[in-house]
Amino acid sequence: MKRLTRDNTVPCGMRYKVFEPVMKIDPGETIIVETINHMTPIVRSEADLHPHRSEGYREREETGPIYVHGAKPGDSLAIKIEQIDIVGLPHTHGSGPLQDVYPQKPLAYPVVDGRCQMPGGLSVPLAPMIGDIYTTPGPDGPKFYDHGGNMDFTEVKPGNILYLPVLREGGLLVLGDVHAAQGDGEMYGEGAETASDVTVTIDVDRKYPLSRPMIETKDSFICMACRETYFDSLKLVIEDAMKLASAIYGISKEDAYIFCTMVGSLRVAGCISNKRATEQNILLGLSIPKGCK
Repeated sequence: MKRLTRDNTVPCGMRYKVFEPVMKIDPGETIIVETINHMTPIVRSEADLHPHRSEGYREREETGPIYVHGAKPGDSLAIKIEQIDIVGLPHTHGSGPLQDVYPQKPLAYPVVDGRCQMPGGLSVPLAPMIGDIYTTPGPDGPKFYDHGGNMDFTEVKPGNILYLPVLREGGLLVLGDVHAAQGDGEMYGEGAETASDVTVTIDVDRKYPLSRPMIETKDSFICMACRETYFDSLKLVIEDAMKLASAIYGISKEDAYIFCTMVGSLRVAGCISNKRATEQNILLGLSIPKGCK
């Protein structure tokens, strides 16, 4: 199995501007992608939470790009997340809407018996997910989260398939910003940031009519959309879900509208912490159930 190591990352200032792949794979191939932590490649101790910029500081770098043979604009990449293995200590630097009252406090979270140890003697099960994953935008550049990005959505996790539109030949997939645990909305401004080894199977898909990211789970499809206002995002994600439901179930748009708005479940998919909610808008996820016909 091919392994893409964590020294193959995209610098923050080159985000969406790297077009030369660091790995080429065939459709359906399973690979391991190593990702780095939020600032330091791997946090091994509390001391690593305070990196100096001259000592391996690599903020917001994701691994890639990955070229998939045969993927062309108009296709989608189907990325099945097989497994995520945590490397080192998860951590946060802290922020959130109440940061003026509860100022930033870097913390590492030991992992004991598959549980993330939190302050106050609390713990939660590890629930690793990929926070930032995207196909490289075309010549017109990025447009909201239409090609993926820093979506921080908890359903981008093992067992699920993420579909992303292909906008350049090969897709040029980039991924990272893995979290060991996080709730919807990422209200703290961060999840439990961690380095990781991510096992994915990447295929080329042409069966679903997609313009934006979509997740397939065991029981549902989740469409995602983001625009400048909540209502614009809502309308767009409903339209995407209608298009999908119409294609899957062979029903009219009118029937698909009733189906998606009556039984669909709406979730906040992106970070809604303090200023980022207005700077990056709110990414919504609308799930519709499988097996209804």
